[in-house]
Amino acid sequence: MAAGRKTKSLLPHEHGAYGQFAVPLATGLALGRPTPGALLLAVAATCGFLAYEPLLVLAGQRGRRALEQQGARARRTALPLLGSAVALGALGFLLSPPLARWAALAPPLLAGLVALLVWWDAERTTAGEMVVATALSSCGYPVALAAGARLGAAASAWLAWAMAFAAATLAVQSLLARARGAPRDPGLRAAIAVVAILAAAVATAALGAGSWAVPAAVLPVALASLWVVIFRVPPRQLKRVGWTILCATVASSVALVAGLR
Repeated sequence: MAAGRKTKSLLPHEHGAYGQFAVPLATGLALGRPTPGALLLAVAATCGFLAYEPLLVLAGQRGRRALEQQGARARRTALPLLGSAVALGALGFLLSPPLARWAALAPPLLAGLVALLVWWDAERTTAGEMVVATALSSCGYPVALAAGARLGAAASAWLAWAMAFAAATLAVQSLLARARGAPRDPGLRAAIAVVAILAAAVATAALGAGSWAVPAAVLPVALASLWVVIFRVPPRQLKRVGWTILCATVASSVALVAGLR
C-alpha cells in the first residue's frame, strides 16, 4: 500500500443499519433473560452483520478499485466472521428451545433475499431498503424466543420494527429524492404512507392481532418521519435526521420492553 494512503474501513457504511440491527437485537434480549442460547445467537448475528461490508467488496459491489485495493483484506476479514457466525449460530441453535430454532431460520433466509437485491442492484430502492431493514431487525426475533420471551411478544416486537423502519425509510428516501432534484416532491406521498403504517399498527392492536405495544413502538419513529417529510428537512441535515430517528428507535425499544415483557 502506498505511503500515506488511508485504509478504508470494512465496517458497514450505512449508518442507519446499525440502529436497525443493534436496537432490535438488544430489545430481544431485554424481552427475556440472557440465556446462553440467546447470547450465542446474538453474537452470531453480530458476526454476520460485520461480514456484510467485506462481502460487498469481494462481490465487486464497491467497485473494481475497492476490490483490487482491499480484496485480500476483505477476504481475511469476511472468512473468520462468517465462520464464527455459522459456528456460534449452530451452537446457539442447539441450546435454544424449539420455537427459537424455527425462528432462527428467518434471518439467514432474509439475508439471502438481501443478497439477491444486492446482485440486482435494487437494495437502495425504497422497497429494497425496507427489506434490508426487516432482515436486520429479524435477528431480534429468535434471540427474544431463546431468551424466554413469549411467541406473541417476540412476533409483536418484530412487527413493530418492520413497521417503524418502513416509516423511517419513506422519510429518508423522500429527503434523498429532494437532494437528487426529483421533479416532484415525494413528501406528500411519504407522509400519507407513514400515517397509513401507523394506522395499520393501531388496527392490528384494536383487532386483537397484536399488542398495543406495537403502535406505541411505531409512534416515535412515525412522528420523527413525519417531521422530516412535512417540514421538508433539507438534505444537508441528513446526519441530524439519522440521530433523530435513532433516538426515536430507542424510545420504541423502551415501549416494547415495557409493554411486552
